[in-house]
Amino acid sequence: MKSQKIGKVATIVILGVILAIVLVPIWWTIVLSFDRTATTQLPEFSWWPHEFSTFNYTAAAKIIDIGRYYFNTLFLAAVNTLISVFFAMMCGFAFAKGKFHGKKIIYILMLAVMMVPFESRMVPLYIEYRDWGLLNTYWPLILGQFAYAYGAFFARQNIASIPDSLLESVYLDGGGVWRGFFSIILPLSKPIIATLCILQFIAQWNSYLWPLVVIRDLKKQVISVGVAFFNAQQNSVYYGPRMAVAVLSAIPLTIVFLFLQKNIVASIAVSGMKQ
Repeated sequence: MKSQKIGKVATIVILGVILAIVLVPIWWTIVLSFDRTATTQLPEFSWWPHEFSTFNYTAAAKIIDIGRYYFNTLFLAAVNTLISVFFAMMCGFAFAKGKFHGKKIIYILMLAVMMVPFESRMVPLYIEYRDWGLLNTYWPLILGQFAYAYGAFFARQNIASIPDSLLESVYLDGGGVWRGFFSIILPLSKPIIATLCILQFIAQWNSYLWPLVVIRDLKKQVISVGVAFFNAQQNSVYYGPRMAVAVLSAIPLTIVFLFLQKNIVASIAVSGMKQ
C-alpha cells in the first residue's frame, strides 16, 4: 500500500513539473503581451504585468495586418478542411465497403504516398502550378487537399467496422450508395469526422512552407507566414507586440481544442479498441 501511494505521489509530482514547464512560458507570453514595459528590453519574470496595458496589441495592429491574415487563414482552413475530410470519408467508404477491381492495389499505392515526404514533391509541384499560371493564388493550397491519404486510411479503418447489414437495409429500401453514405456512414462516423477536422484545421493553421513558396503577395498570406515576416522586421525587437501577435495567432487553435477535445478522446479510444 505504501509503495502504491509513493508511486502515485511521484507520478503527480512528475506530471506537475512537466505541466509547469509547459504552462509557465505560455503564461509569461500572455503577461508580456499586456505589459507596457516590455519594449526593447525584456523585463524580469513576473506572474503579472508590471504595467497592465493593451498598448502592445494596439501597436501590433498598426505594424501587422493581423485581421487580413486571420481572414485568409480561416478561409483556407475552413475550405481545405471541408474538402479533405469529405473526400477522405468517401475514399474510406469506397475502400471499406466498395467492390471494384484493383481495390487492394489502389489502397496500397495510396498508403505508399503517405511515405513520401512533401519536401521531395515540392519542387515538381511548384513547377506544375507555375506552368498552369496558378502561382500567387489560393489554388495550389486548395487542390492538393482533395487527396488526404491519412484521412482516407483512418476513415477506412473505422468504416470497415460498421455492419454491412445496415447498408443492406438501405439498399433493400430502394436507396443507393449515396443514400447509404449520407444516412448511415456519416452519422455513425461523427467522432472520426471530428478528429479529422481537428487534425486538418491544425495542419492548415500551422501551414508555413508551401504558402511561403507559392504565395508572393503578402496580403494573401496566411497567419504563420505573416507572423514570421513580422518577427523578421527591425521594429519587431519590441517584445510586447511580438507576444501580442503570438497570443492572437494561437486563439483559434485553443478554441478548437476546448470545444472538441471530447470528440478527440472518444475517437482515439474507439480506434484503439479496433486495432
